[in-house]
Amino acid sequence: MDLDAPAPAEASRFSPADRIAELNEIDTSIATLLSAASEAIGILSNQPTSEAQAKALQNPEAARSAFTTAADTYFSTLSSIEVRLRRQVYALEEANLIRPGDERDSRRGRAIGGDSSLTKVGGGPLDPSWLNARASDKVGAGMKRELLSRAREFVERADQGTQDLVIKDDATQDQEREMG
Repeated sequence: MDLDAPAPAEASRFSPADRIAELNEIDTSIATLLSAASEAIGILSNQPTSEAQAKALQNPEAARSAFTTAADTYFSTLSSIEVRLRRQVYALEEANLIRPGDERDSRRGRAIGGDSSLTKVGGGPLDPSWLNARASDKVGAGMKRELLSRAREFVERADQGTQDLVIKDDATQDQEREMG
């Protein structure tokens, strides 16, 4: 039995708004994760980027304690993000928005560009290659089309503006000739 899989009753009690709120919380947690990583790296590099890091580097025990705190924050936040993302994936599977993956998806994801150093299928609790292999790029392709369309419009307007300037310059020169 997979202990990480949500019970059917648990998954059905969350509304789409709850799911979006959880994604927003994950987003906030990612900022915390990056901040903790920055703190730990700042202490390890002996180049403080904040007053707290500078104080921590004043003695070895304080530096060790600050690093341990930052590392603990980093790993606990990472674990929390992983669990919540897994819940999101299970919810998408239950809503039939993505199909459940299998071992073949995991291998295909690694062949496409995942972590090839992993020898075990699943590569971890939330294998990105498995997720990438199941995903489609409809949103990315749509955004690319929209951006290309906007760029084309921008260039056409800029080109039109340049032509207008050339026409105005020619008209100004003609007026100056007539007056001069």
